[in-house]
Amino acid sequence: MYKNEWVIFLLGGLIVTAILAMSFMFLFKAVKRAKQIGMKKEVVRKAVFSSAIFSIVPSIPIVIGIGIMMPWLGLAIPWIRLSVIGALQYEIIAMNQATAAIGVTSPAGMTATVIATAFVIMTLSILSGPVFNAIFYKKYQSKLNDLRENNQPLLDTITGALLGGILAGLASYIIASGIFNIQSTGSDNITVSGTVTLLTLAASALIMLICGVLIKLLKWKWLENYALPITILGALGCAFAFIPLF
Repeated sequence: MYKNEWVIFLLGGLIVTAILAMSFMFLFKAVKRAKQIGMKKEVVRKAVFSSAIFSIVPSIPIVIGIGIMMPWLGLAIPWIRLSVIGALQYEIIAMNQATAAIGVTSPAGMTATVIATAFVIMTLSILSGPVFNAIFYKKYQSKLNDLRENNQPLLDTITGALLGGILAGLASYIIASGIFNIQSTGSDNITVSGTVTLLTLAASALIMLICGVLIKLLKWKWLENYALPITILGALGCAFAFIPLF
């Protein structure tokens, strides 16, 4: 099927191989540097093992994202996107925007042309970050360091405003889709109402709030690495519970 052509898997394999090669290169360089500065083997081994274990948890949302996008784009394209530069929130929104602009509302309408269009839009949109870094990053980093040294409160305000803007953009997109889309058809022809979308958003916010309270009050620092996957899995469970009711 065109969603999973062998050539796409070949390209994905080449990309992932390059990423793994870079990862091992940095690992070998780090181990070599650790030996040069006299770090004990036990310390290095423990650091490598801990890093490997803790890298599993942040990968859970990526695996979930691949599962969400598979009915629409197949396995290969989400695998390529989310294993390199894409983020779960961005990729799903970009895919939805591309398919909605063409008039496709369910995976059944995903033709080769629609898939190619969605893939191109997702790729072109994400290129702004690497292009900005390639041209302006050194100057930006220099200004950022000056601001950090001379006016830390202003830097905190700017950082908070940027994060707030990102959150507002994502939340407004979900809220608007919940309010103005009376119902939509899921990948399994399940009718999903806007009420389910809004209730799922509220449930995810509540779960994340509970995680934040536990981290703050009970000092559960370990929960910081698990809060996002717990929220995603909890919100998915709530969505499945809400669908038969609404």
